[in-house]
Amino acid sequence: MYKIYQTAIILFLALSITSCDAQKKTNLKTTTEVQNDTLDNYFSKLYAAKMFNGAVAVKRNGKLIFKKGYGIANLKKQNPFLTTTAMEIASVSKQFTSTAILLLQQENKLKVTDFATKYLGDDFPYKDVTISQLLSHTAGLADYEDYFKENWNTEVIAYNKDILNYFKTKKPAIISVAGEKYHYSNTGYVLLAEIVSGASGGVTLEKYLTKKVFEPMQMKSTFFMGRDSIWDKENYAPGYMFSLAECKNVIPESLPNNAYYRFLSGRLGSGRLSSSIDDLIKWDQFLYDDSIFNAVSKELAFSKNPPTKDTSDYGYGWHITNDSIKGKIVSHTGSWAGNLTYIRRSIQTKDLVIILNNTYNTAYIKEIRAAVNDFLNGQKLNFPKAKGSELFKIDACKLSFEKIPKWYKDHKNSNWDLPALTSLQKDYVKIGATNKSEMLDLLIKTIQTNK
Repeated sequence: MYKIYQTAIILFLALSITSCDAQKKTNLKTTTEVQNDTLDNYFSKLYAAKMFNGAVAVKRNGKLIFKKGYGIANLKKQNPFLTTTAMEIASVSKQFTSTAILLLQQENKLKVTDFATKYLGDDFPYKDVTISQLLSHTAGLADYEDYFKENWNTEVIAYNKDILNYFKTKKPAIISVAGEKYHYSNTGYVLLAEIVSGASGGVTLEKYLTKKVFEPMQMKSTFFMGRDSIWDKENYAPGYMFSLAECKNVIPESLPNNAYYRFLSGRLGSGRLSSSIDDLIKWDQFLYDDSIFNAVSKELAFSKNPPTKDTSDYGYGWHITNDSIKGKIVSHTGSWAGNLTYIRRSIQTKDLVIILNNTYNTAYIKEIRAAVNDFLNGQKLNFPKAKGSELFKIDACKLSFEKIPKWYKDHKNSNWDLPALTSLQKDYVKIGATNKSEMLDLLIKTIQTNK
């Protein structure tokens, strides 16, 4: 009798543990996904059509109405892309760099009207450049990328100190007089990262943001890391780019002329920060709270700061527009090494759209962003029309000359943009993919015949 009772107790405990585990999994699912059937159907179709791979979050009037991940984060590991999955957010990083500068101004450690030389050293040759001009892309400094692509040792990672040293020693000519023109500038934000260190007594941008923003907001999936480490990191989505030769997504620097994605991966300020959908939702909340980042600083960040002889919609780390329905909109996009990022915030209505994509689906991303923005304005979600050039790229390795007529017939209702097909044909010629180029020539003739 005792054995029967003991067995029953053990069985009860086992069932209880199983039930608890199931409950934990259920709770995890409800916290990592917020469902909206309309948006879910839309992004599920996009993923099925190979137009999107990543994660999305949408708020309406401050309420989170949707967040979900789609597809694969790491092609080698084959792990799912979740809302907790981190990826490099490219130029969306700039708003974090500008926030660090404005927080230092709150601490009276710098002023945005200060000249950059005060923090970059007297040997910085551009004496008239101010911090404000670096923030607003009006400093007129040259881009560093072309020089490093042509002259840097591709086996060595370039860091901010190397870029700063380039400007101090090579003294490249300015593009325009400081303050007069708008030129979107990664250079400016690399220098801003160095100014953070100079003004804070040697604290790096990474450590400063971690202490002032990431830790207080519990943004545990937001960090800077070396590019060589991203491929094996758990719950991380490295960026991929499409190989015309292999008809699949590959590591970007494995493609011709793309080595710079690795050797320029050491710079920070202009990019390189990694984050997740869940952490960027927390970032949105941070930007409505005055306890750390005060109202004066936010007003500076979210106000246009145009040059004297040009127009610009840029503030400090944000593009700024005025929408007839939503009022002031602050937004930014990012693109680097296969990653595409987007954040759009309506200050008055507290609407939010965040879209992360790690497979460089540039052909459709603008339409997707516009569709989600329109959805928040009460409009129907428009599904992008498939582009014939994109379809051909995906299927090219499976096609033959004999299959082209039927393949075209099966996709006849797609968008057959002949200039795009001609451009693609030239790309095949460049990589020596003669067979694909000739098949594309046959396809173009088939389209013209059927018009």
